[in-house]
Amino acid sequence: MKKLSIFPYLALPQWCINLCGVTGVALFLAGVICFFAYNWADMGKIIKLGLPLLGMVGMAFVCYCKGTDSDIGKACSVSCGVFLGVFWAVYGQIYQTGAFVYEFFLGWAVCLLPLACLAGNRWLWLLWAGLLNGYFLSSQNGYHPNMLFWQIFLLNTTCFIFAERVYYQKKQGSSFSFFFLIPALLACMIRGFDGKYFWLSVCIILLFAVYAYAKKRGAGQLGLCALAIDCLLIDLIFSHLFELFIWSSISISLFIFVVSAWAVYMLSGRGACHD
Repeated sequence: MKKLSIFPYLALPQWCINLCGVTGVALFLAGVICFFAYNWADMGKIIKLGLPLLGMVGMAFVCYCKGTDSDIGKACSVSCGVFLGVFWAVYGQIYQTGAFVYEFFLGWAVCLLPLACLAGNRWLWLLWAGLLNGYFLSSQNGYHPNMLFWQIFLLNTTCFIFAERVYYQKKQGSSFSFFFLIPALLACMIRGFDGKYFWLSVCIILLFAVYAYAKKRGAGQLGLCALAIDCLLIDLIFSHLFELFIWSSISISLFIFVVSAWAVYMLSGRGACHD
């Protein structure tokens, strides 16, 4: 049987298909939220609360019918989690509960946890981790900076470990752990800019780098670790030498970037040869 189309068939890579799916879900949810915002004044309380609940039930039903392992089921489970947050936001706005932002994040995360456990969707777990990060960052008033650092670091490091474990068990989502590695390294960098915790931050980042090299995780994780250490070293150089030796500081910084990039290239290439 002849093909009806004269154009050659082009098979899209899997990452492109996933990107299109994620973009479609994000645009759909953005459209729902914009619909609420535009028609807010003309809606009654029942409609305001009923539409997010209807969205939750509808997405949960489709997820149940299609299965949590299907692409449609995964998209619907994430949509259900987003509708859950929309419902609590609408509830707080209607009844003026006076809740702070960090209380909203915490309540959303607590209610999302059973859904994430039931669906087993990694994107739901990413949303849950993002809500907890938002809770810690928005409730920092009265917190010691050291306490905030350990909260952000331990949360994202724990999620990173679980993401890596799932990758080695199921051999999928090789880059998903980047969502947790980046905030963990950022927490180390920000804390390391304080001179008292410089070496502690460098040692922690080096542990991530050793893991990435030992497990042959490629140039991505090694490059992030190298970039974090570069930023710490350059901040140290500029804080001590910039006013006296401007061009020397710039030259040393460029040299550090070049050497670290070469080291990442060599180490990642060596790991690939070992495979």
